[in-house]
Amino acid sequence: MAYSCTHCDAQFQSAASVSQHVGLHHNTCAACDEQFEETDTLRTHIHENH
Repeated sequence: MAYSCTHCDAQFQSAASVSQHVGLHHNTCAACDEQFEETDTLRTHIHENH
């Protein structure tokens, strides 16, 4: 089963993956709901903390 992003055409194999991806559209961490102004800052946060 594929999960699709509602903001773009990206598809993922798990709900967790699409949830994390959707967070990038809003710069919000799917794991802790922390918000960031920059997408790169969000990506750094995810890699360092989750």
